[in-house]
Amino acid sequence: MAPPKPSPTLGPDNSALTYAVLVELSLGLSAILIGLFLGFNPRQDLPAWWDGPAILKSLGIGLLVGSALALGMELVSRLPIRSIQKLERSMQSQLHLLLGPMSVPDLLLLSLSAGIGEELLFRGLIQGWWMSLAESQMFLESLPAMALSAICFGLAHPLSKAYIALATFAGFLFAVLYWATRDLLACVLAHAIYDAIICVYWKWTQSQLAKKNQTDV
Repeated sequence: MAPPKPSPTLGPDNSALTYAVLVELSLGLSAILIGLFLGFNPRQDLPAWWDGPAILKSLGIGLLVGSALALGMELVSRLPIRSIQKLERSMQSQLHLLLGPMSVPDLLLLSLSAGIGEELLFRGLIQGWWMSLAESQMFLESLPAMALSAICFGLAHPLSKAYIALATFAGFLFAVLYWATRDLLACVLAHAIYDAIICVYWKWTQSQLAKKNQTDV
């Protein structure tokens, strides 16, 4: 999820959420408009809205991959490595500043918006268009497209050098998922579910910490 940047003209709470959601969705709109210019449809690998089995399949894949990635990132954050612990402290500070005022429904909406906007841009457009230029869709031929989408995804999350590296790694996993399934909805859902688990878990830990502090007092 690209870190939302609160606008100085907007107040807290709902206005900050609206701004963040619009920023994320604007990435998807940009992908569609750029695709029109390139003669490429970044939405071509979305299942039809009436294709129930395909949508359920996408949901299953997205739930599995998003949950596994969130669990993996949580385990990595607990490693006693100085750079990771420094990143974790920085992330906690950023989450408190950007997401602290938001409710759980707000976080779910923001996570879904990030999944839609960012996957349309980084997987649907950047990776999909580049892959369409290759003579075949084999892994090695598609690797430059996957790497490009992952690097762009990482650079779109410039909280720190370590976070860029982690985001690039996550972006590469989403890129491999897209290459393997050619299912953009699965990528959108995996991304959204990952963000939602991370954000809601953080919100829950903050509430538990607040209750503990009140009890101690």
